[in-house]
Amino acid sequence: MIREQFNAISSGARGQFGKQVVVYFRYGRQIIAKAPRRRPGRGTAAQERTKAQFREGALWSAKARKSPVLHAIYKAGLHDALNVHNLAIADYLQAPVIHDVAVGDKGITVTATDNFKVAGVVVKLYGRNGVLVESGKAVQHDGETWLYAPGKQQLDGCRIVVCVKDLPGNEAVKEVIIKGERVIYPPAVNTVLAGDAMEGEYPLLLNG
Repeated sequence: MIREQFNAISSGARGQFGKQVVVYFRYGRQIIAKAPRRRPGRGTAAQERTKAQFREGALWSAKARKSPVLHAIYKAGLHDALNVHNLAIADYLQAPVIHDVAVGDKGITVTATDNFKVAGVVVKLYGRNGVLVESGKAVQHDGETWLYAPGKQQLDGCRIVVCVKDLPGNEAVKEVIIKGERVIYPPAVNTVLAGDAMEGEYPLLLNG
């Protein structure tokens, strides 16, 4: 790919030339690239999966660009030569990563990152018998850390399931079993107890 600031022959021109090169402009700069070629027949299984993922990513990008809220979020994260379309596709193609789930004095701390933005973190607590005890949203503490204060006062023997989602809805899940620990917490205000309405279990969070 060649970037031109000025060319006496092709200045201002754009499009495909001789089925060999494509000329277009991005952020005021002229780009000259090799013309894309259609692959004869179907590609390998991996190539077809990649093509399908990019098609789905393009659909997400179109949805994001039509949404004033999502468009503003992606626009605020632009850097270098990225645009909202490219950034939304890149976000769609990569899921969040959960680096750590720790139980401490303040509650359950989740450390998670995404290539663009973690949209929300949901924590579920299951008892020794496998029955769901409570579920709630963690609160963002800083850029990578989220905090959840359980309503259940005793966590020993509990299984903690953490679900982290990004804006397109990609998710990462991590489980931690608390063995032989007795941790007491004050009642939480962001807790949904088992039996309460669970509609919208993992809503898309656009705040934060």
